Parts: sequence; structure tokens; C-alpha cells
Amino acid sequence: MITVSDNQFYELAYDLNKNRIYLRINSYWKSPEVVPNYLNDFNKVISLAAPGFTLLADFRNMITHPASVKELHEAVANRLFESKISYVAEVSPTDRIAVLQVTGVWRQIGKGSIKVADIVLGENILDQLSEATS
Repeated sequence: MITVSDNQFYELAYDLNKNRIYLRINSYWKSPEVVPNYLNDFNKVISLAAPGFTLLADFRNMITHPASVKELHEAVANRLFESKISYVAEVSPTDRIAVLQVTGVWRQIGKGSIKVADIVLGENILDQLSEATS
């Protein structure tokens, strides 16, 4: 596992063997200024991945964010889409408005996500989908 970033706001890592990016969002981001390296870190982790990579996103601790932060998430989602991502599995936020925000970001780029109850289930589903397309 290669950790690209692990801070109080998010963790980004890549597993070469699974060709999978892992994202965990932590807490509230009041503005893009609190995560100045987020987009660059995402570009780094995407550069490690091969086309057809998967993403396992843990949004459980994500809290409703302002529009300026939503734009940052949209930029990342667009970058993922351009990078030939195959599947996204997400553990949804417990914050109901954040759920709507995340769903809106995926919908905007025309990519859905597989909603899972926990990380282990997401891992298993992505493994099965990856094996089926290999």
C-alpha cells in the first residue's frame, strides 16, 4: 500500500496489487483552503493507478460542506472520470445532507457508485467486479 496523504482531513492511498485507490474523508472542511493539497494529492494517486482502477471511498465521517468545497470534490470526480476509473464503492456519510452532496457529485459526472454498508463489503464487491472484468 502506498500512502499519498494522511492528515486530519483525508487519507489517500493506492494498492498496486488491486489497482485500487482508497479515500477516507474526515470531518468538516470549512473551505478549500484547509485542504490546499487535496487536488494535487489526488493527481498523484491517480498517476500511480493503471486504467480501469477502482476507488473505495469511506465517507462515514464526512459532514455537510459548503459550495466551495463541493466544487473541489467535483474537480476530483471529473479527474477520476477522465482517468478511466472502472468502479466506485462508497461507504456513505452518516450526515444526510452530505449523502445528497456526494450523490450529486457522482451524478454530475455521469458515474454512479456502489453504496455499501462497510469497507469490508466494498472491498469484496470491488474485488469480484475486478476479477469479472479481468
